Amino acid sequence: MLFHSKRADRSYRENLRFDITPAMDDDGLLNGQGREALRAMRFGLASVGRAGCESIAVFNALRLLSLSRPLPEIIRDMEQGGYMRLGGHLGAAPYFQPLLRRYGARTRAVSPRKLQRLADEGALSPGAVFLCSIWNDRLLPFKGLHTFTLLYAPDERGGWLAYNRFNSDKARRRYDSLRGVLRNGNATGAYLVIYRVEPLEPQDASPPA
Repeated sequence: MLFHSKRADRSYRENLRFDITPAMDDDGLLNGQGREALRAMRFGLASVGRAGCESIAVFNALRLLSLSRPLPEIIRDMEQGGYMRLGGHLGAAPYFQPLLRRYGARTRAVSPRKLQRLADEGALSPGAVFLCSIWNDRLLPFKGLHTFTLLYAPDERGGWLAYNRFNSDKARRRYDSLRGVLRNGNATGAYLVIYRVEPLEPQDASPPA
């Protein structure tokens, strides 16, 4: 455990040297983990470019909720908290509740069917934030897992904004349906879990450990 913590601290110090602003959009949100500004950052024993989508998703979700935390800090906390699978080579476990509570947020799972129904009925508030973990391709189970941030922002062009939907993205993507977000035109795509992310209620908040 001590070695684990030392490694996380060493990676944290390395990651602080990176300037990630070239990968930020006008709202300070990150897109394209494979872009030069992000890809070489350490993610456990791996790199952000190869396996850091969960850290970017958490970064973007927190920023959308005005609870911003630095990306190197999120990566360090993921590693110290035991979230990384195979040292980070297989990304991080998509269970974010304990981590997000440290940052003043909470999660609750929601099914795609219910989420689309709420949107269709006008019962979903604009600005709702979600973390989506999906298989981009079920035929490649060790390669297709991806986590990204989703914002409900309905207008005449569509209802959903996805951040860091793909590794090479330079901007967010807009979709007119949740089905389009999850499948993105790929008949083999499938979701694993969707979490709605919200700020903690004042009575639930506690200082970070």
